[in-house]
Amino acid sequence: MNTKLKNARKKTGLTQVQVAKKAKLTERGYQYYESGERIPNVYVGQRIAKALNTKVEKIFPLSNDDTPNSHQNNITK
Repeated sequence: MNTKLKNARKKTGLTQVQVAKKAKLTERGYQYYESGERIPNVYVGQRIAKALNTKVEKIFPLSNDDTPNSHQNNITK
């Protein structure tokens, strides 16, 4: 589950339906992202972040282990 996404949504006081509408997604489409079943592309991630009034990197991890240097390590390998 993408707990960062869920927590950001709850912090704004919005429902999944409201975020989906603001981000121009279907409710089910948004639920896939919040449950971690799917990962949004960059454009969808930006729309969700905007709907939640936050930054993409705050709600979607850069890698599976979500450590600060893991993204950079993957580039140098």
